[in-house]
Amino acid sequence: MASWKHQVKNRFSEQATQWAACYADPEPTLSSQHLISRQRFALKMVEAAMPPSSRILEVGCGAGVMAAKLIKRGYAVWGIDLAEPMIRHARQLCESDPFGVGDIEHIPFPDNTFDVVVSLGVIEYLESDEQALREVWRVLRPGGRAVIAIPNGRSPLRRLDGVVPRVVAVLRPAYHLVKYRFRARPAPSSERFAGTVHHAPYRRFYRRRWLRLLRGLNFEPEEWICHGWGWLSSPLGFLVQSLSMKQAVFRRGIERLVGRALLSRASDTFVRSSALNWLAAEHIFRVRAIK
Repeated sequence: MASWKHQVKNRFSEQATQWAACYADPEPTLSSQHLISRQRFALKMVEAAMPPSSRILEVGCGAGVMAAKLIKRGYAVWGIDLAEPMIRHARQLCESDPFGVGDIEHIPFPDNTFDVVVSLGVIEYLESDEQALREVWRVLRPGGRAVIAIPNGRSPLRRLDGVVPRVVAVLRPAYHLVKYRFRARPAPSSERFAGTVHHAPYRRFYRRRWLRLLRGLNFEPEEWICHGWGWLSSPLGFLVQSLSMKQAVFRRGIERLVGRALLSRASDTFVRSSALNWLAAEHIFRVRAIK
């Protein structure tokens, strides 16, 4: 297994319990809101294309939250994830055994097994896309669908998420020199900054380029949306989180005025707006396997 895959595996293994809890948080953080929003749109895409009882594989199933929602809607669901602790959470939450450790680049199922493959927040951790997409195509039945989420390379916040940590890394030695050495105080251990997992390598995804790749691998795009504002893993994260909390209060006020159903329809319109969705953090595609 490549070293960057080990990093991803270790990160999500260590954070499995927190990851599972974030979906149940009554006051979700910005990152939790993003995950919940992504699941909501992905579920709509699946339901619009495939009836209950369809066979679904979730690749990168995490703690099983998405799988549990699919099972509740009557789908037959299997799940794989690199992190074994995530699989334990998924089995416990779904009260089901068809979950196991697995890799999207080597999916452990025969050809033409599933009606749908769902993969959210996985592709961006790979060095390249083709092997993973070929595997997804292989395990899909003819006419089967894949629902795949990738970062939006044009998103301003996504760009800052890559730029700000680099700027901080350059400025940190000078900051420490002023704050600690000139005052004869011990600097904090560099271990506190260790353990961050970046995409390997850090890549940006663009809609047109991605669509060309999908068509070249015998996928026919059916639906595309762009959602969420993302979150910053940089030192600016506290600012984004503060703005998010204000936005959540504003949203609740709008819900009381116009109702949740109308606000949800407005949200669905926004994510399909070609004039605005370039601002959002993530693309979600539904594609059909041509065989």
